[in-house]
Amino acid sequence: MALNMNADRGLKAYDQSDFLAQKMARTEPMPDDAKATQMSNLSRGRVLVVGDDMRIFLAVARSLGRAGYAVHAAPFNWRAPALASRYISQTHFLTRYSDNPEAWLAEIKAVVTQNDLQVVIPCCDRAILPLDRHRAELGPAILAIPGQRAMETLFDKAKTKALAETLDIPVSPGEQLTSSQSASELIARFGLPVVIKPKRSYSIDHLTTWGRVYIAESLQELTTILASVNEPERYLVEKYFKGGVGVGVSVLARRGEIIQAFQHRRLREGWGGSSSLRVSEDCDPALLEAATRICAAMQIHGVCMFEFRRNAADGSWILLEVNARLWGSVPLPVGMGVDFPRALCELLLDRPLSLPVPYKAGVRSRNTVLDGWNLLNATRHGRFENLRAGLLAWTDYLAQPIWWVVGREHSDSFTLDDPAPGFAEIWDLLKRIARRDSSEPDRRQGDKSATVRLAGLIRPAT
Repeated sequence: MALNMNADRGLKAYDQSDFLAQKMARTEPMPDDAKATQMSNLSRGRVLVVGDDMRIFLAVARSLGRAGYAVHAAPFNWRAPALASRYISQTHFLTRYSDNPEAWLAEIKAVVTQNDLQVVIPCCDRAILPLDRHRAELGPAILAIPGQRAMETLFDKAKTKALAETLDIPVSPGEQLTSSQSASELIARFGLPVVIKPKRSYSIDHLTTWGRVYIAESLQELTTILASVNEPERYLVEKYFKGGVGVGVSVLARRGEIIQAFQHRRLREGWGGSSSLRVSEDCDPALLEAATRICAAMQIHGVCMFEFRRNAADGSWILLEVNARLWGSVPLPVGMGVDFPRALCELLLDRPLSLPVPYKAGVRSRNTVLDGWNLLNATRHGRFENLRAGLLAWTDYLAQPIWWVVGREHSDSFTLDDPAPGFAEIWDLLKRIARRDSSEPDRRQGDKSATVRLAGLIRPAT
């Protein structure tokens, strides 16, 4: 099997056996200006960021680069647009864990040791899970992952629900999905819509497949979903919380005590998927109290984002899940000066922190490509209340540059000090739309990038 590697901004082909037999970690050479940047950052420290997406990974790289850290990247997608960031000092191309765990471990240990990396920050579950399994073998670098108990509880939605119930935190009624349950039986018990969601977004034995969240609105749709679920024991069935909007409470905690909190509300999201447009708001005391209880119970030492659904009409709310890692909407607080990635790094390195940082309510952030996809989906499926609402949404979308100038909105992708990733993302998307070819592998890891999914070349993951 041929593997493509992006080195010196060109492609070289490696056979699998040759690749594993040669140097354990492939590293992209740095241009002279990047070397100079890294040398100037040695006094602050070196950090390895594992991931490549345009929201979490890019926000972390920019945050730490601006703070004076030398940022090393270990991407899944070797051609990810986010790798164009000027704040990435060096990029390391590692074997996929699911292909060869032993090679991955040897490579990442070599990268950490040879580059004297102080902190390793994973940006998604598929980066966290291998680090968690091998945490004892990856010293002396500090791993920005939760403790063992928090990993076992907060990365399993069933266990998270059980914890919330013991802490008197409202959750949606639900249970373990079984193969014997019929669509009509589930609708009779939970009504419509009904939610079918995986207990874990990823697991160590399913690192290349994202467990999808399904929201069924009809008997026929639910029947189709149940027929497509191959391993029902991995899924939960829940009552849908009607009339609610997504609200996230993001925190940094020191040994179980919250020292920084930030709240955002989702303005647009995919049906069962990620938010593409969100707005800052003052922390709701009840939601913050729920987050406080869980942080104390799990003795969180790092970051967490608590996802709620809240009904503005009657004030009711439920906890959906807990992301015990950096989250997709993190560009919003970072753009407003609530710099969670930098604060996380300083916390783990036991450096002084000036927290909490105040912030302004009513400021938005948007992922341009993802929001365009969500708008197209909403238009195609008639999810706007009326024609006027749809036109207003599209007008607002097209006016993004104006909102950036007046300070009403921040962009996940475009910043004045680091514009290249945003343009690389748009260019990547346009090329794929023109080609309409999802079969051509363009990265060693074989993953489909977010922009491929958004172009409609394959079904989008949610």
